[in-house]
Amino acid sequence: MKKRNDEDIKKVLGKLPSVEDRQSKEMLYQKVSSRVNTPKRKVAPWLFPGLATIAVLLVLAVFIPVFFSNSGMLTVEDSADRSNESAESSSATEEATPSFDSSTSESEEESAEIKEAEPSSEDKELPPEENIESSEQEKEAKPEETQEESETELDSLVLMSEEGGFETVSYPGKNAEVILPTLQKQQDSNAFSPERYGLAERAVGKLEYEVDETEGSAVVTFPDGFTASGSAWVSAIIESIRWDLEKFQLEKISLQTESGNPVNLGSYGEMSEVPVIQEGEYIFQLYQYEGSSERFLAPISVDGSPTFQDALSLMKEKGRGLYVSPAIPEHVQFTSMTEEDALVNVNLQHEAWASEQQLLTMIEAILVTAGHFGFEKVKFNGMNVREFSTYDLEEPIEVPERINPIVE
Repeated sequence: MKKRNDEDIKKVLGKLPSVEDRQSKEMLYQKVSSRVNTPKRKVAPWLFPGLATIAVLLVLAVFIPVFFSNSGMLTVEDSADRSNESAESSSATEEATPSFDSSTSESEEESAEIKEAEPSSEDKELPPEENIESSEQEKEAKPEETQEESETELDSLVLMSEEGGFETVSYPGKNAEVILPTLQKQQDSNAFSPERYGLAERAVGKLEYEVDETEGSAVVTFPDGFTASGSAWVSAIIESIRWDLEKFQLEKISLQTESGNPVNLGSYGEMSEVPVIQEGEYIFQLYQYEGSSERFLAPISVDGSPTFQDALSLMKEKGRGLYVSPAIPEHVQFTSMTEEDALVNVNLQHEAWASEQQLLTMIEAILVTAGHFGFEKVKFNGMNVREFSTYDLEEPIEVPERINPIVE
C-alpha cells in the first residue's frame, strides 16, 4: 500500500466540500443545557408506606391465630362450665347448674372484686342513709330467693334414711312394661292420683298382705274367683307384689285365695309362690311419661349374673321400655372398678354435664343399683366437680334405703 505523508493528507482534505454550522450560540447552549440538566427518575411516594403496611398485615396474620388458639384452650372443668352455661341459655330449663372446677386467673378475680366493691352511678347519687337502706333490703331479699331456688333446684329420687311414715306402693308404667315402686305417706296413699304422675292404675289393689318379718315370709291373699287377662298384666301383678314387699328382705312370698287355694294367673297357671327379689337381678334407669314432669327410678331386670361393672354398662343402653331412658349420659365412660368389702370404687371419665340435675340423677341411679348388687357405699373418682349441693363426692356415699318418694 502506498504511504501518504502529511502534505498529501492536507491536499486531500482541502478538496473536501466546506461544512458550515449556522446555529447561533444561544441555540447550542440550550441544547447542551437540556441534556446536562435532565432530572433523574424519582421513586413513587406511596411505595415505602405500602411496603410497611403489607409487612404489618403479614405479622398480624401469623400471630393473631396463634394468640386466639392459646387463649381458647380450656381445662375439662372450664369446658364443662361453658358448655353448661350455653346449654342453659338455649334450653331455658328450670334445672340448676352445677359448679365445676375452673381455672380463673388472679387478675380476673381481682377485677371482679373491684367491680363488686365499686358502687353504681345510681348508688353514688343516693344519700348515704338511702344507700345503706337499699343494701340492707337487698341482703334481706337474697336469702329468700336462694331458699326458693334451692327448693325447686333438684329433684332427688331416693330416700337416704329410714324415715317413718312411708309405705311402698308399686304402680305399672303406662304400658305396663315396668313396675315403679313409690314411697307415699300412709295418710296420703288413698288420695294419690297415678294419672298425674304418668302411671297406670295399681295392678294389685284388691290384694291383702300379711308379713312376718321374724320368719322372713309373707302371704298374699287374692279374692276367690280372681282372674287375670293377658300375660303382660299378670307379669305386672307378680312384679308389683315383689316390689311392694322388697323392703322387708323376705325369703319367701306365698300366694293363696281367700279359701286357701293356689291362685289362677292365666297363662302362668296356678301359682302358690313368687320369688323374692335377688341380689344383682335389677339395674335402674329413668322413667318419665310423655308430657309429664314427674320422673322415677325404674327397676329393669337383667339376664344372667352380670357383675356390677357389667351392670353400669347395661344402665347406659337404650330400648328398655317405651318411656324408659338411661340415667347415665352417653359421654360417661367407666374406666375401672375396685371392690373393698361393702365399698365399691367407681373410676370414670366424662365430658360436660348438661345440668346438676343430670349429675344427681346419674349418681342416685348408680347408688341404688350398687345397693341391689350387695354394696353399702360407693366412692366416685374422676368426677371433676368442685361443688355439689347434695352429696360430698370426695367421700364414699351410702346407698339409699328406698326410692321414688312422693312429696305432695
